[in-house]
Amino acid sequence: MANWIGWAASSVVFGGVLIQLTLGTLYSFGNMDPYITSYLLEKFPDRNIRYSDTAWVFSAATIGIGSMVVLAGAIYDRFGPRITVFLGCLILCGGTTITYITVQRSLPFVVLTYGLMFGLGVGISYAVPMSCAMKWIPDRKGLACGLSVAGFGGGAFIFDYVQTWYINPQNEPPPYFIHGQYYFTQRAILSKVPLVFIVLGGCYFGLQALGILLLRDPPKNRVVDVQEDVDEEETSLTSEGELTSNTSHGHDGHEQYVSWKHSWRTKDFWLLWFTLLFNTVGLVFFSTFWKAYGQTFIHDDHFLAVVGSFASIFNAGGRIWWGYFGDKLSFKIAMMSLCAVFTVLMATYKLTELAGKPLFFIYVAMSLIIAVIAPYMQDFIAWYGLFLLATGCSFTSFLLTLALKQQRPFN
Repeated sequence: MANWIGWAASSVVFGGVLIQLTLGTLYSFGNMDPYITSYLLEKFPDRNIRYSDTAWVFSAATIGIGSMVVLAGAIYDRFGPRITVFLGCLILCGGTTITYITVQRSLPFVVLTYGLMFGLGVGISYAVPMSCAMKWIPDRKGLACGLSVAGFGGGAFIFDYVQTWYINPQNEPPPYFIHGQYYFTQRAILSKVPLVFIVLGGCYFGLQALGILLLRDPPKNRVVDVQEDVDEEETSLTSEGELTSNTSHGHDGHEQYVSWKHSWRTKDFWLLWFTLLFNTVGLVFFSTFWKAYGQTFIHDDHFLAVVGSFASIFNAGGRIWWGYFGDKLSFKIAMMSLCAVFTVLMATYKLTELAGKPLFFIYVAMSLIIAVIAPYMQDFIAWYGLFLLATGCSFTSFLLTLALKQQRPFN
């Protein structure tokens, strides 16, 4: 029985990783951005499309992710993990494949399909593999979650290569320089931009189909048996004698629970919300512009693809590490450490120009502005100013996390 449980848990985690690999290609947008922007600039020269304009694609994706979180939970509760993930993956694959058409029409249509639809698909599917994994391994929730979403961090490792080797196999540099930015003009490269979305859609479909077949919740008696001791130890009554759910800390040091309906009224909820908001600002900036910035002093498209791919390995490993770190210490300490590292990296990112490829590789691997302000801010404060803006957002997240109540480790 124990062997079957171990195999079943492993298969569920593996299925989740396959699904997360496709969802995690969200982070390959930075690699795709120069190709998409160059294609649109060449096809619609009168519209003067720049990198700051195509940043709307990634921003629309993040909006789609955030808007579906609550609905995704309701779908999961009603229909289970497989149907929920199938629906999300259908939207994601459909949006990616349809971009073959929309990229030939206009940027707003690309924002809709490769941005918003992609994000909606990720938002519906993202949490389900994590939830399943934590149900199968409830005594190591941080590690289970980290293993599951390692695929999300590692998706770009595979697909950065797929995108670049398909679109630019000869490693030709972007020759067109305007407004401090480089763009591709080669017809052989730009003609493949629409087709790559069909290739990506097909790859996503195959990985997602296998992952969905492996994904399932454990039997109910399995969940009850494993969590029985944990529930007896951690479940407590509020001062009014009302049993609730969702954790906070009481005066006795034990975890008390706050219902999800009341959690938004607590200070910690809003501290967490704004912490993630400001972190996302820095993430959107970095994930969108890292390659466009690198092209200003590194004229090697294949090298930049390799950088993005290896950065995704660090992204994947970091998810496992921070989950383990949070298990051993606390979310607060883990989050403060993460924000501190990201703040330092963004504050000194401009130094990569001085050392070229080696330092740029290190910084992108270790790191991983909202689009509405990017078109106006980039001309005014240039690259270094954007790095400092991302630094300020990450440091703000650090300060917000500092204000959270200290929490004990999961175990």
